[in-house]
Amino acid sequence: MLAAVSLRRRLSQPGRALTIRPSRRRFAARLNSSVSAHALKPGRMNDLLKKLLETLQAGNFPVSGQPAQTSGIITPSEFLQRFGITSFYHFTDTRNLPSIKAHGGLLPWSQIKGNVVAPGGNDWSHDADAIKGQDIYVHLCFLPEHPMEFVARKDGRIQESRFLRIDPSVIHTPGVLFCPDVANKSGVEMMDLTAAVSEMDFEIIAPAHKWLDPSLLERKKRACKYELLVPGRIPLSLISGI
Repeated sequence: MLAAVSLRRRLSQPGRALTIRPSRRRFAARLNSSVSAHALKPGRMNDLLKKLLETLQAGNFPVSGQPAQTSGIITPSEFLQRFGITSFYHFTDTRNLPSIKAHGGLLPWSQIKGNVVAPGGNDWSHDADAIKGQDIYVHLCFLPEHPMEFVARKDGRIQESRFLRIDPSVIHTPGVLFCPDVANKSGVEMMDLTAAVSEMDFEIIAPAHKWLDPSLLERKKRACKYELLVPGRIPLSLISGI
């Protein structure tokens, strides 16, 4: 405490600079910069000194050689660049294309149920979406193939499928969520971008992968189930392939 009081007195004297060991130089540089910036504002100076004393007493020094702590948060733009994602996809029956144009884009099931010429999902999947609160989202995939599209064609709900390309900027839509499997499957959780990066294998989605190695093929099969959930409407301006 005596050392802290002494430091306070020295800082209050005009023209006095701190002399700190080399391991504290970066800390001292930031401190001296802050002191200079607030030298003419006594109230701000008191606040600065108070915070400094708390830091000294707690021992929270930035030690030389230690890497800065990072929050692990990644932005949507960083995500797209890091994993080489240039498009998302939405599959539909070609009979639905005129309706998509008429509605000005893709709408979530909660807004169009009963008005779709050829719905890709069956009653069970629509009910599951509603129960999990996923019927307010447009469901996108990361690759131009998805197991549910295969099932829909096999069951005859889709006659001729079309994977629409969705501009990657759609990821900036507030409230987007990620799913590491078919979204309405029991036990599958929705997560935000930061959690998704730590839980999902996006490396395999990069265009450079040819998936010739059997181990890569298994990773690709899992990635084909990934979904991006976009709340509300996706406008025609972000859709190509119609």
